[in-house]
Amino acid sequence: MASCHDGNIVTFVYIMKCWIGWILVGLLIFGGCRPIAQAEMPNRWQTYRNPRFDFEFPYPEGWVESAPPENRDGVTFSDPKNPQVTIRAWAESLRSLQKSQPKPEPNFKTEQGVSGRLEVKIESQSSFTVTFHQNNVEYNWQGTAPNQQFSDYYRFFSYVASRFRIPNKSE
Repeated sequence: MASCHDGNIVTFVYIMKCWIGWILVGLLIFGGCRPIAQAEMPNRWQTYRNPRFDFEFPYPEGWVESAPPENRDGVTFSDPKNPQVTIRAWAESLRSLQKSQPKPEPNFKTEQGVSGRLEVKIESQSSFTVTFHQNNVEYNWQGTAPNQQFSDYYRFFSYVASRFRIPNKSE
């Protein structure tokens, strides 16, 4: 036979479960489980400048630069905390391409006002690639991340790509 005392214990356990639930909800809402990449943009940035093709873009301070190719056409940086996440840029003279390729319709614009073509590929290693054509040069900027983390980095990739700069048309 249940006593009045048993009812108090059940009420106490119910109240404790409610409090614990509200605490967990608060932690989730106020940032306890946000993905690291989406939490904030880096505070400190550096600028990569390509000596051969004269393009530039910002990258987070502390990201690791891989060995550049001998022809100095570009660079790759990786996140030191997550090496599978990379940003890279490269360029190539259109005269050196084997076949003439039609320019795709632009769907992306940099802060500099240069239009390019954004292509997103969702694969095991997903990519965010923007291609620009100017002065007989094809410029490319790309961010890659594992598929399960790609959505966390998408805003970051867009931010960096929109700050990609190429020489003015008259240069």
